[in-house]
Amino acid sequence: MSHWLRSDKARRIFSWSSWVVVGLGIFFAFMLTPWYRKIETAPPVVLSVLGGALGILSVTAIIVLIAGMAIFCVKEDRSRFSVKLSWFILFFLIAPFGSAIYYFFVYRKQVPVSSGAEH
Repeated sequence: MSHWLRSDKARRIFSWSSWVVVGLGIFFAFMLTPWYRKIETAPPVVLSVLGGALGILSVTAIIVLIAGMAIFCVKEDRSRFSVKLSWFILFFLIAPFGSAIYYFFVYRKQVPVSSGAEH
């Protein structure tokens, strides 16, 4: 058993990564609204800094989340093979959002917070 996948530190990292991906999805949805056009008129420096920060944060979170959830699914998930296969299909169809969904619906339930963990 890979104990590091079930550690409090890994759980916090995967939680953080999942919420970054959720934020990225909200940003993508925001880009489809008329309000996004108003942001496009902001000074280029502001957009570059915000876009760069979002990009670096998102790429890091996506790599950690996809790798961690794929490894957990293969090695630790107690689900049937057909369920695991369905999750992998979802990972590839809507990655990284499929990995975030897996975190919220599978990983969090199978890896409970230990009594000494911070929330």
